[in-house]
Amino acid sequence: MAIMKTLSDITAPATVTRKLLEKDVQKQCVDWARARGYWARKFSSMTSTAEPDYLFAKSDWGVIGDVKFACEFKAPGKTSTDAQIEEQGIMRLAGWYVFECDSFNKFKQIVHAYEREQQP
Repeated sequence: MAIMKTLSDITAPATVTRKLLEKDVQKQCVDWARARGYWARKFSSMTSTAEPDYLFAKSDWGVIGDVKFACEFKAPGKTSTDAQIEEQGIMRLAGWYVFECDSFNKFKQIVHAYEREQQP
């Protein structure tokens, strides 16, 4: 004989937590940078898929381009491809500060440290 369940037997559904995606990390970081006065532009190329996701620039000290960097955003725990690492190296040779980032807190820490280094 089957036992009928009552409403008191029902449990709450399990909480579903969505994994953070690259676009989530990117949006939070870009929004934060723009709120702090950064010019931020999505970087894309018709001939390459290895370029960093965003370029950033800011001038707090009266000289255009005092702070400029590029960031390759990643989902938490992910890393750049070999082609992206190579492109980042080429950009560094051209004078850009380039880094990859998989979390908002890491992005803030890196940007704050870089800004301190750039102050006159």
